[in-house]
Amino acid sequence: MRIACLGAGPGGLLAALLAKRSDPERQVTVYERNRAGDTFGFGVVFSDATLDGIDAADPVLRRALTEHGAHWDPIEVRLRGERWRFGGNGMAAVARQRLLSLLQQRAADAGVDIRFSAPTQPDDLLAAGYDLVVAADGANSSVRARFGEVFGPSVVTATAKFIWFGTTYPFDGLTFVHEQSPHGVFAVHGYPIGNGVSTFIVETDERSWRAAGLDGFDVSQPPGPSDEVTRAYLEKLFAEQISGCPLLVKNSRWGNFRTWRTQRWRHRVGRTAVALLGDAAHTAHFSVGSGTKMAMEDAIALVAALDKQGPRPSGDAVDAALASYEAARRPQVTKIQDAARPSLSWWEHFGRSYRSLPPWQFAFHFFSRSLPESKLRQRDARFVESVHGAWQAAHGGMAVEPLDTPIDIAGVTQPHRVVPLADGAAQLASGPLPLLAQPPAPGGPWGIWVSAPATESGIAQADEAAARGLAAGACLVAVGDGTPLTRRLVCEAARLGRGAVTMLVEDASRVDAEDAARTAVLSGRADLVGVRP
Repeated sequence: MRIACLGAGPGGLLAALLAKRSDPERQVTVYERNRAGDTFGFGVVFSDATLDGIDAADPVLRRALTEHGAHWDPIEVRLRGERWRFGGNGMAAVARQRLLSLLQQRAADAGVDIRFSAPTQPDDLLAAGYDLVVAADGANSSVRARFGEVFGPSVVTATAKFIWFGTTYPFDGLTFVHEQSPHGVFAVHGYPIGNGVSTFIVETDERSWRAAGLDGFDVSQPPGPSDEVTRAYLEKLFAEQISGCPLLVKNSRWGNFRTWRTQRWRHRVGRTAVALLGDAAHTAHFSVGSGTKMAMEDAIALVAALDKQGPRPSGDAVDAALASYEAARRPQVTKIQDAARPSLSWWEHFGRSYRSLPPWQFAFHFFSRSLPESKLRQRDARFVESVHGAWQAAHGGMAVEPLDTPIDIAGVTQPHRVVPLADGAAQLASGPLPLLAQPPAPGGPWGIWVSAPATESGIAQADEAAARGLAAGACLVAVGDGTPLTRRLVCEAARLGRGAVTMLVEDASRVDAEDAARTAVLSGRADLVGVRP
């Protein structure tokens, strides 16, 4: 069997290594357009669960992390001099270059033919008559583009800006640092990768980025040069947080994260089967899903599916293996991408929570962007209890749970935060609340109903509807309809961006309705939660 892997990233190299090791008679060739020592970015992160799965296939990663990387459990959020730590995570990181070097060596030792500085077009591989072409050529995959009508790719580009640096500052685990500059809010994902270096990823919104004058670097030029103006700006902004340590560059330039999805991961052209792997098939924001992790897990699943077809699969057997590979991996990837979207959205809007929330609530707001309170409690009950204690201290020291904490709305005390709803009317525990007008009634409604959009593209319009209602004198903004994410975003925009008292309207049929309500209130996303029967 002749196999070609296009791309010598961790996913492509691991697929080649495993395919050759499981059957030494296979002819496996890796084509990489860059040189052997070229790499962009600094570190890659893995959860302990991911490490267990990869280690079962090949011990190279575990060895790299043990000898050269770093391991930690808690994640830390720093804001206005306070540090809040959330445990139960179990993560590790290693320098990308170190990981690649080890994978290159192991693949070569196994007999894989690795060809660096070898830019190769998809049609060249098809003409060469390979039995299988593994497209591990990244988010800008030429193979995916060549057969776009088959793979059905789609992409969503985030509004937040990000840039990758390294630093000699010794973070002791994954740390999120936030700073206000005269131009806006900037945030850092920092984590150690071994050998005295840490990854240092900075995110901000486009308005802050432009106001700071960081939009002058020409990102269309070939990879290589780094944005030195940005490095100087961020070194100064975060100097106190990283003890004056320098930022390190490696093709460091601003970008917008792109989430790629494909409808299909496999194709056949004559005698050659084609499979997408890693970023060529899917991407997920790095705050939740490491692209390297997903690519390596793809590689393991792909080779396992091939091996199940026997020692010399060809034709229909290879197609069956690729179908099995996609069936096994797609649900797992979809789960990560679905979790990554709320996380990415948080980074697009974190400036308003930075300005509006106290540090304890900001930390909970951050950690609950993809997980409800119950899941956070399972990982670190002490953290959740400390947040509850901070809530009680902020509400007069009352020993009361968030959902049982009274709230004053326009001079009327509402004793509970969960409000049953029926037919568009909100019924307070202590008496009736006037009907929510939809649209706002002339003369000024008591409360307004805002329908969240079906997609995030309609968020601004819904926010404007809330603004008009508030300008007309509404005391409450109730947000329903849409999707769980769009409801939350509209509610946050009204509460954190406009200072409104808000009600997030949820469906009582959800099994986690109380958990969702407690999370929404404790995180500051909403003041009340309306529950529809």
